[in-house]
Amino acid sequence: FLFLLYVTENLAPSELKKLRNKQRKQRRKAELERQQAAQAQEKREQHNKSRQQNDSDLEQPTLDELIPEKLERVEDPLEQAIKFLQPLQELASNRIETHLMAFEIYIRKGRTLLMLRSIKRAHRLDMNNPDLHTCLVRFLLHTSKSPLEGAVGEVVKRQTAGIFSSTKAAQLNAEYLKKNRNSLPHLLQGSRMLYILDPSAQTKALFLVTSIEELEGVTLQNCTKVLDALRNGDFGHCDDTIADYMTKCHVRFPFATAFRPPEPKTNNHQEKENSIKN
Repeated sequence: FLFLLYVTENLAPSELKKLRNKQRKQRRKAELERQQAAQAQEKREQHNKSRQQNDSDLEQPTLDELIPEKLERVEDPLEQAIKFLQPLQELASNRIETHLMAFEIYIRKGRTLLMLRSIKRAHRLDMNNPDLHTCLVRFLLHTSKSPLEGAVGEVVKRQTAGIFSSTKAAQLNAEYLKKNRNSLPHLLQGSRMLYILDPSAQTKALFLVTSIEELEGVTLQNCTKVLDALRNGDFGHCDDTIADYMTKCHVRFPFATAFRPPEPKTNNHQEKENSIKN
């Protein structure tokens, strides 16, 4: 400080004026930098508060979103299904289930070319897949009910040439049943299609799918699928066949609860009377 005082006292008035102007500029610059730093800090704090508020809003669903009935039954289920399907088509394109599900969506929307695309992709992965066979049969039924003309018809005809051994659904299914006559999973889907194509063939379809003694693929999982199909009405009304089939499977899988025979009903009133007499 003493040195600065000594210097200023020995400066010429013009030099002293320059020095003081320089000092004022430095003070103004320092003050401006402090103000800018304070404003920047305030903006950062406001941004952090806003982001925390937004995150909180995202984490807390609205009351309208929590209504179970609305979550269970959306207004546009097929559109919602497509939103779920799209990432699967990108990330799980090597799984045939992705394309089988795509077919189920597009057949409900009546999108013929998208159905065909799903079939082609699934066919490349496993051309003899039982579930794919049902898609092929239903695709032929779809196109037979709504004949394709023009460019769409030409595309379908050209693209299906290497997939369908026959353009007639009944003939295609008959060939499939003959080719896979020893495999339970294939017979299940082939028999389901047989009944859809010709309900009068119910007896034959039931015989094919329940005669499991010498078939391949007679696992607990596949036998349970057959039982589910029988119970779901895929083969029409067949209570007697269901009972016989459950008995047959219970012998093969004695510990499987799916085929366990129902417990006999007891007469509680009679038991009560007997206990009183005793």
